[in-house]
Amino acid sequence: MGTFEYHVGTPLWSWLWSYWLWLTASTTATYLVARTIYRLYFHPAAGFPGPKLAAASYLPYCYYWLRDQYPWYEEKLMHEYGDVVRIGPNEVAFLTPQAAQDIHGAANRGMEIFRKTDLMDFGTGDLGFTWENDPAKREAVGKKMVPAFSSKATREKEPLVEAYMDLFIQRLKEMGGRPGGLLMNDWLIWLSTDLAADLAYGRELNQVRDWMMFTVPAVLKANADEVRARIDRRGKTKHPDFMDYMIPTEGPPVPTGKKDLRHIEQVALQMFIAGFDPIQIQLYAAVFFLVKHGEAYARLTKEIRDAFESYGDITAEAVSKLAYLNAFIHESQRAYVITVARMPRVSPGATVDGVYVPKGVIVHLSSFTAARHPRYWREPLSFTAARHPRYWREPLSFKPERWLPTDHPLYDTRYANDNLKAFFPFGLGPRQCIGREIAWSQERRNACSWLSCCGRSTSIP
Repeated sequence: MGTFEYHVGTPLWSWLWSYWLWLTASTTATYLVARTIYRLYFHPAAGFPGPKLAAASYLPYCYYWLRDQYPWYEEKLMHEYGDVVRIGPNEVAFLTPQAAQDIHGAANRGMEIFRKTDLMDFGTGDLGFTWENDPAKREAVGKKMVPAFSSKATREKEPLVEAYMDLFIQRLKEMGGRPGGLLMNDWLIWLSTDLAADLAYGRELNQVRDWMMFTVPAVLKANADEVRARIDRRGKTKHPDFMDYMIPTEGPPVPTGKKDLRHIEQVALQMFIAGFDPIQIQLYAAVFFLVKHGEAYARLTKEIRDAFESYGDITAEAVSKLAYLNAFIHESQRAYVITVARMPRVSPGATVDGVYVPKGVIVHLSSFTAARHPRYWREPLSFTAARHPRYWREPLSFKPERWLPTDHPLYDTRYANDNLKAFFPFGLGPRQCIGREIAWSQERRNACSWLSCCGRSTSIP
């Protein structure tokens, strides 16, 4: 760069302004160039393959994420660069099932854990349970909350789930004959939020009953009031809910301090979000695949109607034994991957699938790609691990048969080499979803309720 000289006759203020602009621009340019060189060649993650622009900045990530195209962008990078790709200046994406075990299951093998990042820290002062990145704090909350999702606790909540499902079916029958039909997305949101609010803190939203939607932001905003109201109802609830485990009836007095209340509010909010968002997405996915795939619709309808003579015969225990139903749900979870967002973890300085990741580098598993990669699934579907052809035969095709027991009459040997370990919809290790059993219960019951009562045809209406 050249010198910046003051010429006689130039107003001093003008010269100073120009000088500071020049100094700022040159300093900024020097910093950006130096930072780019560092990130490309000297950063701890510099040795990982990937596009140079992604290594230098998060611009590609932001661009594709804002355009709702990021999972497909990452999938493309995985096919182009391999099982390990640097997708940001300090972030590396992995593909393989072994990488998933190394990242999320390290604690199970007595190894140093990959801690959760502060991605979900919104400055509330408390990260609750699912967002907590301090293992000790999360374990302390887990001792209270994990029993709420045990097999025994799930069975205790089955009457509530069945009551909501019965009302849902009743309303569909009443409203389904209207011209233009029904928007199933709206009805499934109503069903899932009704259930989530009642299971979380005994709040009856009655959206399915009244055909009226509470906006989710409004429900979230009212969370603090709902928690305080639930505390006032301690010991006087109609049925068990998750708050029973945070503020047990026979336990000590409920803390009233601001910090303690904020913690209870955070946990309750997370239980509500986890109870409605993934469930309504998966229920909608099931409807989508039933309508789109006539053969699967016919097979599932036949299995359900052969198993139950009437709607009243449907029970949670009975539906759990339906092989094709379980296979259908597995495949819909794989084909319509819910968790396409990153679940970043911070490397403690450890080896992931044979590759050493320096301490402080952020890693995540590309579950979208693995779910549809032809290496694992033979013909792939949708996201990286869940659709990668290395793991699946025909990974982009919807084939429930790949999940059936080998002695089932509909089992297809073409899918014998599918790597089922490449799919983990509820996560792995100590941080895997504790609500997986109740989620499965809701999904099974929902499908059986639809197909047992909606006409007698086994073809798509």
